[in-house]
Amino acid sequence: MNKNLKEELIMQLATELHDKWRNRLKMNEDWTFEPRIKKTKDKNWIKKNGTDEVDIANTTFVDLPIDRQKENYEAAKLVIDLVYDEVINLNKKGYDLETIEELSSKVHDSWMERNSWKKVSKPELFVPYEELPEKEKAKDRVQIIDAIKKVATRIIKDQNN
Repeated sequence: MNKNLKEELIMQLATELHDKWRNRLKMNEDWTFEPRIKKTKDKNWIKKNGTDEVDIANTTFVDLPIDRQKENYEAAKLVIDLVYDEVINLNKKGYDLETIEELSSKVHDSWMERNSWKKVSKPELFVPYEELPEKEKAKDRVQIIDAIKKVATRIIKDQNN
């Protein structure tokens, strides 16, 4: 396993997850998003920016404080970890719907663990994967499918060089 490659794929996917979230937000006439101000505890970021508040909607993933990158990073790490070895080792030539559903369920379970504090405000999301509305299941599936594509694309690129 190439740890540098894996980390690179995780960072790419984490960036894409943040961008997808941002693209669902309301955009202003000046091409900025409605602000989403959050506090950070990242001392280096605070020192550099002179504040403990960050507008996560108008900040790229790489420019976010570490604690505000965490959710996207952890989600990306999970899905890359779930598919990386299988794709790299070519143990699977493809993923059937059943496998994608199994992996998507793991994505949902992990999200619930990382976001237990949201249980009060979003109780409808704290159910088994099978009971989620189709729209919510699709969010988990997309992460798995994106990870498979990203790893497979990288393998093909590396083989052609």
